[in-house]
Formats: sequence, structure tokens, C-alpha cells
Amino acid sequence: MPMVYIGVAVLAGLAVFFSILGLNSMITAGSEVDDRLDAYATMNTLFAANNEDQSRLGDRVNAYLNERGFTGSMAAALARANVKLTVVEFMMIKLALLLVPFALLWLFTGQPIGGFFIGLVCFFIPDLWLRQREAKRSADFALQLPDTLALIVSGLRAGFSLQQSLLNVAKEAPEPTATEFMRLGQEVQLGVPLHDALDGLVRRIKSPDLDLIVSVFKIHSRVGGNLSTVLETVGSTIRERVRLRREVQVITAQQRYASYVLGAMPPILGLIILTLNPEYMMEMFQWNVFLCIPVGAAIMTILGFLVIRKIVDIKI
Repeated sequence: MPMVYIGVAVLAGLAVFFSILGLNSMITAGSEVDDRLDAYATMNTLFAANNEDQSRLGDRVNAYLNERGFTGSMAAALARANVKLTVVEFMMIKLALLLVPFALLWLFTGQPIGGFFIGLVCFFIPDLWLRQREAKRSADFALQLPDTLALIVSGLRAGFSLQQSLLNVAKEAPEPTATEFMRLGQEVQLGVPLHDALDGLVRRIKSPDLDLIVSVFKIHSRVGGNLSTVLETVGSTIRERVRLRREVQVITAQQRYASYVLGAMPPILGLIILTLNPEYMMEMFQWNVFLCIPVGAAIMTILGFLVIRKIVDIKI
């Protein structure tokens, strides 16, 4: 029993360490452009050289993982969701969410298997949160596109260039459009060609409407023409598509919320029963035939949630 307490204490300490380190990085992190500018804004070059030699362990590990190339998709997802974390810091938070339930249930119930399964569920919660944040950010950006095009058209008709009109959007548009166009303007000011900066915007915001607008910019740069008139026509088309999307969301709202309720009900009820009667619940997490019950329930719950979401996901 003392070894159990020692193991739980070690796991709890690691979980607290990883969570504090990851959350601190999220709170104090600046933008990528700010980090790049800091290297040039430092007055004491010797101090900057010492800082480069004594970089944080997390930065070194993150650079090592990026060189291996298997963290590119996660890094891209963090960028699209505008989460100021590196891949290593995000994985630390996930590992903390895995260790905390495992350590607590091991300590209070003496059954590490149930704690492992619950910790495994908590391990994927940050991924779900990241996808939801990314999807919501892209949806908000798409809803603001008609007004964004109106700002660009107003700037062009006022005599501004295309680049000046895009920079003006960062000052006038709401979030997340303002942040994305501010990042675009910072990239252009750092020497990135406008077309490359627009391609980066398309990679961060997955929207077919935005891809269409960027294609219009590229075609105009090659063949010329009245860009404001073309953008006004495209804006009217996008505004109509946004209206149809909102109507579809209203029609399918009941089915979408039903998927949330049906997906969340089994784990919530399981946690309630586990709290009230842990001995009864832990019988299903033994290494016997009863282990098929929670595993099968989890698989069927996930499949049902995905099927309902697929049915109500109507593309326009």
C-alpha cells in the first residue's frame, strides 16, 4: 500500500507540473510575429546570444519534433484555432488530463484500470476542444466575409490600393477577421509577398468562400479589370450562401443538440454511478468478460454521435 501512495503522488505531481507548464505558456505566449521581432529588437547582442544558447528545454524538444515532421498537422490545427501553444506544450496538457483521473481513482478506489479508461477519455478532450474552437473560428470568419468584402470594396473605391484596403480591414473588422488580417499585414510588412500571405490565410481559415476571394485577387493581378465590381458581385453571392447556411442551422438545431445529449449522457451517468457506488462500477473494469460492456458502450456512443453529426452536416 505505501508503494501505491508513492506512485499516486508521483503521477499527481507530474500531472500538476505538466498542466501548470502548459497553461502558463498559453497565458504568457505572444504571437509568432512578436517572437520574430524580439530577436531584432534586442539592444544587447551578447545577451541575445546567451539567450539563444540557453533556450528552454521545451523549445528544443519542440524543434526536435518539428524536424521529424509528424507534428505538422497538430501545429497547423493550433495555428488555425489561434491557440498560443507549441505542440509540446499542448501534449503536456493532454498528458496531465490523462494522469489526474488515473492517479485519483487509483488512490481512492484502488482500481487503476477504471482510472486509466476515464483518463483516456480526458486525454482526447483537448483535441475535441481544439477542433470545436477551430470550426467555430472558421465559421465566424465565413459569416463576416460579406462585411469584410464590403470594407475592401469601400477602400478600393476610396482610392486605396489592394494592400492598403486589406490592412484597413484589420482596423475595422471584428474578431476573428481583424486578427487574421492583422497577421496578414504583419507578414507583408516583414517582406512576405502578398500572394504568399494570402495563401497562408487560406491555410489558416478553411473556407471555400475565402479561397474564391483569394483566387479573384490572383486573377486580377494577372489580367487586371475592375476589382471592386467583381468583389461586389462575389460578396452578394457569399451573402446569399451565408443566409442559406443560417437557415440550415436553424432547421437542424434540434438534431445537433440531440447528438450532444446522447453523446454526453452515458459518460455522465457512468461518473455519477462511479461516485455513488465505486465498488459496483469497478466490476465492469476488471480483466474479464465484463470489460466488453464499457468498451462496447463507448464505441457505440461514439459511432452514434458521429452518425447523427454526419446526417445533419449539410454542405452548401
